[in-house]
Amino acid sequence: MSSTTLNQEVYNAVLTILSHDTDGSMKKLLETIVEWEKTHPPKNDYDGFAWSDAYADPRTLNSLVTRRILKVVFKSNKYCAYRAFNLQALEKALADYEGAFIQEAVAEEAFPPDLFKIITGHSDKIDIVVRSLNAERPVHALLWGSVASAKTLMLEELSRLPHSRFILGSSLTKAGVFDILFNERPRYLIIDELDKIDDAENLSALLSLMHKGYVSETKYRRHRTLRLKTWVFASANDITRLPKELLSRFVLLRFRDYTDDEFQEVSVDVLREQENTPENLALYIAQKILSELNSRDVRDTIKVSRLLKEKTKDEVDRIIDIMRKQK
Repeated sequence: MSSTTLNQEVYNAVLTILSHDTDGSMKKLLETIVEWEKTHPPKNDYDGFAWSDAYADPRTLNSLVTRRILKVVFKSNKYCAYRAFNLQALEKALADYEGAFIQEAVAEEAFPPDLFKIITGHSDKIDIVVRSLNAERPVHALLWGSVASAKTLMLEELSRLPHSRFILGSSLTKAGVFDILFNERPRYLIIDELDKIDDAENLSALLSLMHKGYVSETKYRRHRTLRLKTWVFASANDITRLPKELLSRFVLLRFRDYTDDEFQEVSVDVLREQENTPENLALYIAQKILSELNSRDVRDTIKVSRLLKEKTKDEVDRIIDIMRKQK
């Protein structure tokens, strides 16, 4: 077995122990060991620390030996000396574990008070998403179904959360998910067009993250692992091609087309709140989109609003007439 593999075993074993360390005692012990090791370079192959140096029960130290976190360098009837199996791997695991909790601590910021205010007709799905956000451990949600049914709008609302990262599946580079997770460590990973991600590396990163909160990448002789507490929210129009093991990690929330009334209500809210369009003109735009373009896509109402030189009904009629002729 290679030294790289052994080092990774040490790293993973430390993270596993720390994840079950409810009172922080094991973390404190491992930090004490690291501090002692760094201030006591080995004088020979038999030089190590005793249980009294680490202020630890010998049984606890021996349990770390069985996990290959420590090794016994000397043993007699009255004395046992220990050393870290791999100090670098032990130190890195402690640092990454601490980083994950820093990620968790800084994320304890209040949610925007108007979160999902502009979403209409999906109260049941909003309820599930809010419950997920308030869960102690991540519950991931996949919004799927009809085009122009508020999936992206809901993801855009989620992107307002503190320490969130919004990405577009169709524009991801190969292994882009790995880079985002390792470099940015988001609390909330928000993916629009999940069904457009087709490379194995990005899907592998998501599977690992969503399964146990670990991200591990081996590439060009480089191996890196990270523990994160990250919620994943994603959208997809078609889920038939997504791997079953990935789908099983999500709560599936199906979106259907808006009714005419829902479309008008949502359009008015979006245009008023996001585009600063007067309410009566926003309603007129929505009604014209429905009747002239036969569309329930809120994006169409936004396009019309942004193309207006003057905020008048005549301008709306002119733009929609041009759009209708181009269909």
